[in-house]
Amino acid sequence: MLLLNIALGITGSSSNIGQDDFFSIIYRSTKGFMLVIGIIFSFGFLSFYVRHGFTRKDFFKGAALAALLLSIAFPLVVGPVSLLLSAMNFSDTGNSPVLQAFEHNWFLALASFGIQIFVYYLMGWMIGSGFYRHDWIRGLGFIAIAIVLVGFMDALWQFELASLWDRWMPAFTLDVPLYASLAGSAVIMVLGLVLIRLLTRKVTIKLR
Repeated sequence: MLLLNIALGITGSSSNIGQDDFFSIIYRSTKGFMLVIGIIFSFGFLSFYVRHGFTRKDFFKGAALAALLLSIAFPLVVGPVSLLLSAMNFSDTGNSPVLQAFEHNWFLALASFGIQIFVYYLMGWMIGSGFYRHDWIRGLGFIAIAIVLVGFMDALWQFELASLWDRWMPAFTLDVPLYASLAGSAVIMVLGLVLIRLLTRKVTIKLR
């Protein structure tokens, strides 16, 4: 996305990506990226590390820490890069839909970015762990759980899925202060980690 924005800025074709700036595109697309690698992580790495002598507990702690650090690294990199691209006229953070939603508060926008991609990673990890341990029918149940938790998180932040809630559940609105959004997100994170730990604590390792 960085190379694409630079190329479009050089050629003067930045309007081809619509109204979204670099930060808004990364803010949305990274969620899908984290969800996918969370799912893959369960199938690809659990068996690998256990075969090489790591305990399930060590795997869980290391994977959770890796996800946390990755969720911190993205905002720390994307924020300065977005400002640099804006200074070079390759992107327009002044008209950023995401920043406008957060009233151009960079700290709040980046904090929300890190929190949400961490939750998406946990949801992917939980879904993958559910399918790894159980059959596909019960695995679908963890997809439903992930949808509910992600929907609740978006309702707390009143962003992206707010229009979906307004369409299907017009009476459902959450106008909460920042500390309530942070507390609610923390509860979702803890719940996700607990579910993942329960799924992987005594799971039978697939050696092939």
